[in-house]
Formats: sequence, C-alpha cells, structure tokens
Amino acid sequence: MRVKRRIIAAATVGTVLGLLALPLAAMGAGATQSVETFTEQTSWFGPDACSDSTITGTGTQSGTNYITTTDNGSVHVRTDIQGSVDLYQANGPGPWDPQPGAFIGSWTYTTSISDQAPPDGAGSTTGKSSGTLTFPDGSTAKRQLIFHLTWDTAGNPPKLFFVKFVCAGA
Repeated sequence: MRVKRRIIAAATVGTVLGLLALPLAAMGAGATQSVETFTEQTSWFGPDACSDSTITGTGTQSGTNYITTTDNGSVHVRTDIQGSVDLYQANGPGPWDPQPGAFIGSWTYTTSISDQAPPDGAGSTTGKSSGTLTFPDGSTAKRQLIFHLTWDTAGNPPKLFFVKFVCAGA
C-alpha cells in the first residue's frame, strides 16, 4: 500500500510540475503576456432568482485582464472583476429600455472570466459572478450567475450558450 501511495504522489507531483511548466513552454514558443487594469460603469439586466423578477441596474466595477497571445494568433484571457450595483425591478419592455422600478437591493460581487480564442475565431468564454445581495430590510442572500459560450468560427453566432442564475438564503 505504501509503494502505491508513493507512485500516486510522484505522479501527482509530476503532473503539477508539468502543468506549471506549460506557461514557460508557451513563452518559449513566442507567446507574449500582458496585464491591463480597468474601471468602468456596468449595466445589468435579466432574471433574478432572489426576487423572482427581471432586474436592471447600473454600477461600477474594476478589474484586471491577464492576456496571453501565442505566435499562431491564439489569445487566452483571464479576467478578475470586483464590483457593486443597485438592482431594481425592470419595468420596461426589454434591455434596450429597462425602466427601473422598485428597489431590490445592493449587490457586491466578484467575477472571474476565462476566454480562449484560437486563430480561427472559435473558442469558448466561461464565467461566474457571485456575491452578497443586501435587501432594503438589511437581510442578505448569495446571488450567483454562471455562464458558458462556445464560439463558432469568426462571424458566426455561438454554437452553445448556457447561463444559470442561483440564489441562496433569500
């Protein structure tokens, strides 16, 4: 049993070290890396599992993009965001004119996005936003949305789109 655990441990350490070496190997193959920071106004619109209504709101977020571009034209981006937004019931006809109504609450969130784009424009984008929604009475809930898009070649609509809204503790 002890020998089997040593083999598993050695294989695990080898895998981890191999994965750590991948960015270094990519850098040796002509990849460039850059970092960009930003602060921006953001608009939210869509279903809200915590209030069981369609919400809208405008807030502020800031974040960092970690960008790797390979010599074959592929781009890999990881984005980390922190933000907050006051959410309102959306009374308008749609996202083009949401008309804020009753105040739902203030949401403070973090977002993590991963975008993989090979040279042909296909690829995928995956992300998760989660944080605490504070209602007007001071109670709180955890609000989360998860999404994934699989892109077709450049200029075509996505092949797959998935989004899930979750609320815990409301």
